Amino acid sequence: MKTVMTSNFEKKKYISYYIITILFLLTSKVKAQNDTIFFDKDWKISAKKTALYYRIKPLKIKTKDAVGYKINNIDSLFTIKDYYLNNNKIQFEGYSQDYNGNYLIGKAKWYNENNSPIDIREFNYNENKFRIPDWPILYLNYSIANKSLLTGGLEFCLDCKDSNKLFLGLGYGITNSYNNKYYSLPDLNLSYNSKTGWFCKGGISSKHAYALAGLSWLNTIDLGFGYSQPFDYEEKPIIKGFTFGLHIRLTNNKNATLPMKFM
Repeated sequence: MKTVMTSNFEKKKYISYYIITILFLLTSKVKAQNDTIFFDKDWKISAKKTALYYRIKPLKIKTKDAVGYKINNIDSLFTIKDYYLNNNKIQFEGYSQDYNGNYLIGKAKWYNENNSPIDIREFNYNENKFRIPDWPILYLNYSIANKSLLTGGLEFCLDCKDSNKLFLGLGYGITNSYNNKYYSLPDLNLSYNSKTGWFCKGGISSKHAYALAGLSWLNTIDLGFGYSQPFDYEEKPIIKGFTFGLHIRLTNNKNATLPMKFM
């Protein structure tokens, strides 16, 4: 009788261990899913079935341990690591001031699906020196038709998380002289930059309208060719004819530019 009771006790013991093990594995799986953030092709949060990338829940690390120096009022940073969903290889690693990875600090690296680096950037944080702001974008533009025009101003990246970018610019330009007299012109422009490396742009000033198309290098330098049409052929400055344009963007906003790719 004692042997039978002992046998039943052992069976119940093993069953209890088995149930506890199953519950532990299920709990671990649920916790792992809750700690994973999935993204679609445009880096918008999505369900796993439509995702191309995923991110393990960012953890905090001391700022000095992350970037090698202390920053006033920033005691710790989030460790951001993104992965390709199809092969679980790393796509990005870096440190951010915020949980969502929008304000990077220190060294950041991007990788292709073969685990080779395609871009490395250093996001320095220095409270005593001038920094190019993340937002808006500073731009310089040089164009030449029958007259040269140098323009500078600010750009806003509309829906900048999309792979194709739409830039709205507002600036002020100066033409070369008419008998030692210079003219200044306001400038409003809209540029569509494709992820494949081409762009088209249209703009208007108080004296003329223009359109260009051409090639873009990482959305940082645009080279284009087009045409300028004056509103009045009698009132100076008259800017007309086939136009060449060079457009340069200055920004630390990684969403506005494309990462450099290496073969």
